[in-house]
Amino acid sequence: MNSDTVDADTLRIDDMHVAHPRAAGLDVHKMHVTAAVRLCEAGGGPARTAVREFSALPDGLRAMTDWLRAHGVTAAAMEGTGVYWKAPFEALEDAGIHADLLHAQHVKQIRGKKTDTNDSLWLARICQFGLALPSYVPPRLFRQLRQLTRYRRKLVAERSRNRNRVHKTLDHDGLRLGGILSDIFGANGRRILDGLVAGRPPDAILAGLTNHVQAKLEPLSRALAAVLDPLALVLLQMQVADVDRVDAALAALDSRIHAEMADYQRPLRLLQTIPGIDFGSACTILAEIGPDLGAFQEARHLGAWAGVAPGNNTSAGKRRAGRARKGNRTLRATLAECAHGAVRTKSSQFYEYHRTLAGRLGYKRAVLATAHKLLRVLHAVLRDDRPYTDPGIDYRRLLVERNAPRWLRMLGQYGFINEVQAAARP
Repeated sequence: MNSDTVDADTLRIDDMHVAHPRAAGLDVHKMHVTAAVRLCEAGGGPARTAVREFSALPDGLRAMTDWLRAHGVTAAAMEGTGVYWKAPFEALEDAGIHADLLHAQHVKQIRGKKTDTNDSLWLARICQFGLALPSYVPPRLFRQLRQLTRYRRKLVAERSRNRNRVHKTLDHDGLRLGGILSDIFGANGRRILDGLVAGRPPDAILAGLTNHVQAKLEPLSRALAAVLDPLALVLLQMQVADVDRVDAALAALDSRIHAEMADYQRPLRLLQTIPGIDFGSACTILAEIGPDLGAFQEARHLGAWAGVAPGNNTSAGKRRAGRARKGNRTLRATLAECAHGAVRTKSSQFYEYHRTLAGRLGYKRAVLATAHKLLRVLHAVLRDDRPYTDPGIDYRRLLVERNAPRWLRMLGQYGFINEVQAAARP
């Protein structure tokens, strides 16, 4: 029976009870934390509460954890407010107090009754009775790795912006190198850029190129005949230096991430057996989902948490189109990037899967659906601890088998079925 089916004759167990007799709620702000404790006595009766405000600086957090331990608090709840929750969360971890991070929309206070005191007391009540599902928070090491991998994504985006600025500067003065070379930041492209920055003549620049661009020497010579404006040359020097700076930062960051993930080489190698996933993407995926899939009961729960699964939208017994919820933005974006690469791998199942959906959903929505499938695949790879092997599913054939009766019926309705039969005869 479906879990959403209404059955008046079946009594289900409601598991609401006192989960933590001594609980606390923290209303976290940038410079202070309002803490409330809620204590239930063993013999029943009304709970006792106490509220106190602490500084969000290290000495204030130590005083807060000492105050909570003095009241025998074993669990505390707080909202996920930007980055401000992280220091109090780690302070509770160090003090041996179980911490629950809650989504702000799930514990929203009633309008007109919102104060720091009321918020902290409400969070303490939620924690005591387990009224909200806590957010997934990976171990501390992976929370730190998230900072590295997310910063790496920022650097990659910054590198792309810097390279686009170089293209724009060259195109502005007529040096259309991007229309001749496939990558002006490749080996020969960098020789040309370095020569322009150093002020070398075109003949000296062309003489330093490799044989790979012999067929392009004539258009390159014509392009280098353009003269860079003196101010454009200064701008180009700054932009090339910015590209080199970001490249050096990326190299150092990749080395650090590789060293920090030395103990997780096995799952990283397993992830890289999946089409579209390289080492950088594997590090980001592993840093986001953590080392243990036990936090997600099934692959569909991981897909919903990542924001790539369709949302539930059922009313009056009808299922309507449900938009995917926001989820983990970094993981969602990384999976979409991997899906773009996977759908270009013709030997994989993702190629035909995307082509089958793109005609009905459009390219972008089909990419998100492919990202969802990619996530289910990597969940199975990590769960079973086995490399990926392509199943060789023919999604085009499945599409035809599902829709052929409807197509034939429509062909017959509009009088084309005889023409189709005649065309099929030898």
